[in-house]
Amino acid sequence: MRTLWTKWTEKPFAWPLTLMGVILAASAVGFVSCESGTQQEPVGLFEGLWWAMVTLFTVGYGDFVPRTTAGRLLGMGVMVSGIGLVSTITGSFASTMVERRAQKRRGLLPVSAEGHILIMGWNGHGALLLERLRRMPEFARSPVVLAADMEPARFEELSETLGLGSDLSFVRGDTTQKAVLERTNPAKAKLAYILPREDVPPEESDNESVLTALTLRSLAPRVTLYAEAMRDVSREHLTRAGVTKALAREELTGRAMAFLAAHPVMHEVLGALLAGGAAGSLRYRALTPEEKSRRWPEIVKANLEQSGQLPLAACRLPRELKLSDVLDASQALDSYIMELFQAAGKDAPLGSRGPKVVLNPGPDADLSAFDGLISLERGQ
Repeated sequence: MRTLWTKWTEKPFAWPLTLMGVILAASAVGFVSCESGTQQEPVGLFEGLWWAMVTLFTVGYGDFVPRTTAGRLLGMGVMVSGIGLVSTITGSFASTMVERRAQKRRGLLPVSAEGHILIMGWNGHGALLLERLRRMPEFARSPVVLAADMEPARFEELSETLGLGSDLSFVRGDTTQKAVLERTNPAKAKLAYILPREDVPPEESDNESVLTALTLRSLAPRVTLYAEAMRDVSREHLTRAGVTKALAREELTGRAMAFLAAHPVMHEVLGALLAGGAAGSLRYRALTPEEKSRRWPEIVKANLEQSGQLPLAACRLPRELKLSDVLDASQALDSYIMELFQAAGKDAPLGSRGPKVVLNPGPDADLSAFDGLISLERGQ
C-alpha cells in the first residue's frame, strides 16, 4: 500500500487531484449538514457531492442553492479554490503530455509494439533492408522499432526518408545494454536484425554486435535473429552468441561476383530474386506428409497447376540430434543402449545438425528426410 502511495505522489498532478478529492468530500458533507432542512428536495450525500462538483467547476446549474449563511460561505470557498485548482490540474496534464511526447521523440520511452521488426543499430544498408522487408506481404504491415545510439534530430530525418509514419518507433541508447533493449519489447518481436556500425573499426563493430546478440538472447531467447558481420571471422562468434544466421559482407560480395561468371545477365537474375514483394520472390513452406512420399517431378507439376509457384529446392531445417536419431530400435544392441539412457533419465543429445538445401533434387530423391520447400512465386 505504501509503495502504491509513493508511486502516486511522484506524479506531477497527484497532489492537486488529491486536494480536489478532499475538497469535494468535505464540501459534500458540509452541504448536507448545512442545507438538509432548507431544500425542497431531500438532500443526501450524493446531492451534496453533486452540488460540490458543479460549484467547484463553476458550472452553477442552480438546482441546489445554499440558503443558510454557513452554506453560502462554504459555496464561496469552493468556488475560490476551484478557480486555481482546476487550472493547476489542467496545466499539469498538459505539461505531462508535452513531456511524454518529447521523451518519445528522443527515444527514451518503452514501446508497446507487438509483432514488430526490431532493428538494432543502423548503417547504410538499413534503409534498403526495410524497403525490401516492407515489400513482402507478411511484413508489409509490421511496425518497425529502431534501437540505436543516434541523435533525435538524425532520427527525425531518417523517419521522413523512410516514410513509415507511426509504424516507426525509436529507442535511443547503447544496444549492448539490457535497460535499452528492454524498452524495445523484444520478446514480442516477429523478427530482429543487428546492423553493425560503420563509423568504428570492423573488429570493434563486430564485438558490439556480439554483445548486442547476447543481451537480446537474455531477453528474447526465441525470436529469430539475423546479424551482419563486418568480417567473415566474426560469423562464428555471432552464432555462438545466439544469432540465428550471420551474414558477412565479404562472403556476400564474393558469391555475388562469382555468380556473374556464367553471364553478365546473372546480375539481373540475382537482383530479381532478391527484390522481394509478392511476384517473383522466393517463399518457404513446410512439406506435407503426402508430399514427402511423392517424387520431385510430381510436386513440381502439382504446385505449378495449383498455385503457379515453381519449386526450386527441398530443404531440411536445423535440429538437435538425439541418440534415437542414430540408433536403430529394431537392433538388439541399439535397443539396449537406448534403454540404458532412458533408465538414467537422460535425453542423450548429440549436438545439432545444420540446415541443408538441395536445388532441384531430381526424380530419384527421397523427400522424406526434408522439412520444407523453396518455391518461386509467379512473375508478372
